[in-house]
Amino acid sequence: MRSIKLLAPGQLEIREINERQQITANTVRVKVEACGICGSDLALYTGRRDLTNEHYFGHEFSGTVTEVGNDANGLKEGVRVASELVKGCGKCWFCRNGLQNYCKSLNYALLPGGFTEETLVTNNDEYSFLSPIPDDLDDITASVLEPANCAYHVAMKANIKPGDSVLVFGLGAIGLVSAMILKTMGAGKVIGADRSKLRIEQIRKTGLIDVVDTADDDWLNQVLEMTAKEGVDVVVEATGAPAVLSDALRAVRTGGRVVVPSVYFGSIHEFEPLPIMRKELTIVGAKGPAPLVKTDGTSAVVDKVMQMKKDLQKIIKVYDYKDALQAFADARSGAAIKAVIKF
Repeated sequence: MRSIKLLAPGQLEIREINERQQITANTVRVKVEACGICGSDLALYTGRRDLTNEHYFGHEFSGTVTEVGNDANGLKEGVRVASELVKGCGKCWFCRNGLQNYCKSLNYALLPGGFTEETLVTNNDEYSFLSPIPDDLDDITASVLEPANCAYHVAMKANIKPGDSVLVFGLGAIGLVSAMILKTMGAGKVIGADRSKLRIEQIRKTGLIDVVDTADDDWLNQVLEMTAKEGVDVVVEATGAPAVLSDALRAVRTGGRVVVPSVYFGSIHEFEPLPIMRKELTIVGAKGPAPLVKTDGTSAVVDKVMQMKKDLQKIIKVYDYKDALQAFADARSGAAIKAVIKF
């Protein structure tokens, strides 16, 4: 089978693998149809994250179950699925304290991951990383289920009221999909902020949200003009650039809320935290994915993806697996908002 291997930072190679991983009682085998490039994949690719202890590569995938272990948690051969965290063990300290997204590392959920034609996925009564998908959800759009799960988690942390204004810094997939979900949840004005000319141009063409260019000296005034000059009710900081947190504190209104799903790889020089007290701000982190299920135990995120399917398709750029290097380059540069590799 074909596999996209990350050998070292900046070194991708397409390989043919003859040996198949042996299925276990707690796993299912998935034939991968498509896999999206996540910011965490880019961090491995660029060397910002250490590759040494990573057991998997790629986790935003869709496909079909081809083989099941003894405890398949209801999945059968032939079922179409997409990746997302839907169940934790319920017994560990994290699960008992409402933090199921910390239950296990993906190192124990995927082998070798979504950038290959087949992967094993943990899916049992104590931990599940797959959701069945409906027939009218195509494989490409379904591959966005996992980042949509993360974005939904961000939106829930925002705790908005109907009509609230929202500013999202960083219009990669997590930031943009968070903005889209917040609109469906009743946010009034939703504004995106970025400094990538490529990304801004693409998003403006989609018409999904209003966008300001933070490279403009007056970007904050532009935001204030759109939000009654008091600042926004909620800010989502999704750039991954630590310094932008200072901008978030400037843009949010007194008594407002800042949600931080960013994965930071550095510190903030001369960070001024005084607005946290002066403005009585609430600052919360959002580490996704997390189990977001309905009362019947099925995924609420699948429903949300179906609701936003046409808009999600506007931000996806598809690459053949042979063009993986170009896909990663475009994901880094902003030429692709959401790069998805199809096998």
